This record gives sequence, structure tokens and C-alpha cells, in this order.
Amino acid sequence: MENIGAYKVSRPSLMSLLFSMIFSSGILLLNTRNNMEYNVLLYFGYIWSAFCLIVVIILLYRIITIRKFIEVRILPDSIIVENKEIQANQIDNIYVKGYFIPVIGIKPVDHKFPPYRLCFSFLDEEYKGMKELTAWAESNQIKLSKKRFMRWL
Repeated sequence: MENIGAYKVSRPSLMSLLFSMIFSSGILLLNTRNNMEYNVLLYFGYIWSAFCLIVVIILLYRIITIRKFIEVRILPDSIIVENKEIQANQIDNIYVKGYFIPVIGIKPVDHKFPPYRLCFSFLDEEYKGMKELTAWAESNQIKLSKKRFMRWL
């Protein structure tokens, strides 16, 4: 198997999600503290705040531990993202979100959303990488959708 192309890519930023979770949980905690007379809303507020805290901890862990720059290699019958090889027959869809710095998400067949480890943006040769990825998806008969997508934490 010879390499078709190897590209430097970066992971999508998690900072906007982190700030929105901190902001929403802060507002919710302040709101539940001011409305102590409604027990159901109070419990819901605490449960939702605990969920937001768990998400914030996961996001902080990812920001600190996951490398920002990785390499994607496009082979004739598979794609290697970092060290994870995905065969073409295991890919259900490739999503492209955005126009200027598009984020690519590879959705495996057995997943509902693209996992975070399979989401990336091209760095240096963005046009060449997107062109090659599009040609690869066409040759392997994989659907390439240009739309917004959710990714799994």
C-alpha cells in the first residue's frame, strides 16, 4: 500500500464549547439559588449543573492531553488519523463543516456521530488536502456531505 498523501491537520477547538458550558451552568446555578421554593426545579438545576461540570472536566482533560497537531494519511483503501486506521468500508459518511477553515468529521458505520478523534482541519495544504479527500471519497463510494454536524465528546 503506497501513500496517496500525508497532511498536517489540527483538532477543532473546544474552547467555545467549554465557555458555553461554564456560562450556562453558572446562570443555572444562580437561577436555582434564587428560586429555592420550587423543589422540582431545584433538583433539575443541580442535576443539570452536575452534567455540565462533568462535560467541563472532560473538555479540560481533552484540551490539556490531546495533541493539537496530528497527521492524516490517505491510503488507497483507508485513512489513518493519528494512529487509528479506518478502512473505507467502515466509513458511513464524511462531513465537511464550514467554508474558510472547514472541519472534517469522519463518521464510522457503527457510530451515530463522528467521534472527536476523527475530526480535523487541514493546516498547510488545505486546498490540496480537501481535493484529495474528495477524490478519495468518490473513488471509494463514500458520501461526502457539506453540512454542519455534531461530534461526540
